[in-house]
Amino acid sequence: MTKSKRISKYLFGAVLVMVLLMPVLSESREITLMELEEVTDLIMSPGCNYIYTLTNCPSEEAKQMREIVKDKLSQGETKEAILNYFEEVYGPRVLAQPKKKGFYFVAWWFPYFLIFDIFLLIGLILFFWQKRGAKTRRPSAASAGSGNDSSDDYMERLLEDEVRKFRQ
Repeated sequence: MTKSKRISKYLFGAVLVMVLLMPVLSESREITLMELEEVTDLIMSPGCNYIYTLTNCPSEEAKQMREIVKDKLSQGETKEAILNYFEEVYGPRVLAQPKKKGFYFVAWWFPYFLIFDIFLLIGLILFFWQKRGAKTRRPSAASAGSGNDSSDDYMERLLEDEVRKFRQ
């Protein structure tokens, strides 16, 4: 085999591979409705005054934004990259869930801290309330009469006095 025939064979093989791979490389993949809604549920629609997500907003602007999301997904971009793109274009207000950093971190966790603090405060109030009530119920040594009587003797005398008053 001559050198020119070998080169033409390799060239033909390379062209054949390129022709066969061309549709695969140029064609973007089909996006399912679930994949699309997974991203559009995380983006608020400026066309609906940031009240609805892109999935639920009927405005024309929302339709265009859904098409942008679909194109970006078909090009293989990640969900985070798409969210970052829309945040750069429209600002942080476009995100349905704010990122958990800075002020948004505090806003995200504040309800949980508040609930924890309320339970802690209720627990402390109950603890000190019980402790104070236990102190007022116990008789002191001064009110028990002589200091060498035990509290059982004191209680027995108190009971006898009450029974005697009741019988009279």
